[in-house]
Amino acid sequence: MANALRWIAVLPSALLGGWLAWILVKGLNRITFAWQGIDPDSFFSRVFIEGISHGALGAAAVYVGARLAPSHKRIVVFILATLLVAAAGFLLFPAIVLRDWWAVYGVGAVGVGAGGVAWSIYAGDLSESDFG
Repeated sequence: MANALRWIAVLPSALLGGWLAWILVKGLNRITFAWQGIDPDSFFSRVFIEGISHGALGAAAVYVGARLAPSHKRIVVFILATLLVAAAGFLLFPAIVLRDWWAVYGVGAVGVGAGGVAWSIYAGDLSESDFG
């Protein structure tokens, strides 16, 4: 029963973990930039903050979901990364239609973050035991 509940919780926890990582990374970077006297809303600051925070969202979502899965963690990584990249592709269309170029950039960074974790598994840099 516990394994079934863990399987049910994989996708919601992956999305929640990614969202929390996005909030944390974005908030800390904005605070850190402000403390250093750099405007966090300037163009180059925003390029950095948006890229890092959305990349962390993708990577954390894949990692948290795979960590929670009771077994077959390697397969779960690839499935979650595929789902995130597919969702990013679907979200790309409304971002382009609305001409929200920051959203387009963020969607790309989510794909890079999720794909980076999947690539690390594929290339052998991470193993199934690294996910607990």
